[in-house]
Amino acid sequence: MTAAQRFKQALREDRPVAVINADYANAGLVEFLARPELGVDAVMLDAEQGSPDFERIEDMARAARLSGLCVLVRLFSPEPWVIERMLLRGIDGLIVPRLDTAEQARAALEVLRYCHPHDADDKLFVVQIESAAAHANLDDFLAVDGIDAHFIGPVDLSRSMGHRGDYAAAPVQAAVDDILRRSRAAGRAVGTMVKPGDAEQWMARGARFLYFHVNDWLRIGARSFPIARG
Repeated sequence: MTAAQRFKQALREDRPVAVINADYANAGLVEFLARPELGVDAVMLDAEQGSPDFERIEDMARAARLSGLCVLVRLFSPEPWVIERMLLRGIDGLIVPRLDTAEQARAALEVLRYCHPHDADDKLFVVQIESAAAHANLDDFLAVDGIDAHFIGPVDLSRSMGHRGDYAAAPVQAAVDDILRRSRAAGRAVGTMVKPGDAEQWMARGARFLYFHVNDWLRIGARSFPIARG
């Protein structure tokens, strides 16, 4: 069983998975994150907000595969040419942002299936639910066959709801809980970004796709040394 297949099976079985945003465009970091004692299930290469270009993504994806680690890419655009070019870099799946409708998700899935006619079911396809429009269309997203998980982006969701990044606002948290509840009721995994100390809280709310940023790990590690300040 491949790393991607193990990842998909864990989501189907309602088990939590740890996904690390490597952020820095470095294959050596990916190899380090693959160490078994760290408990990382997948590495996310962030082409939306991070710095890796197509060439670096190919190098980092190769390092992940050779290390037995599932590798996902968050796209900078859901355009067909972007999806195809990313998939040709040897990645295990996509995290697709900036989708407001199920039709957009279906279009992206069609590109994935075109690129992988024989093994599309082994690829991961994660849709970010990060706007009021996407939340309003949640039932339509749930009707799309082939989406492995919904990833909630609470900051962007809060902005689209008029709360200007205040994702702790009660209406935003109510929307997050609604996405979690309805997605899980339909048998679909849900994820979001977690911070040190709140992973258990998110799991209690129903999140299983637990996304961490490598900077949080670096910060914790640095502060554990006696010379650390702050």
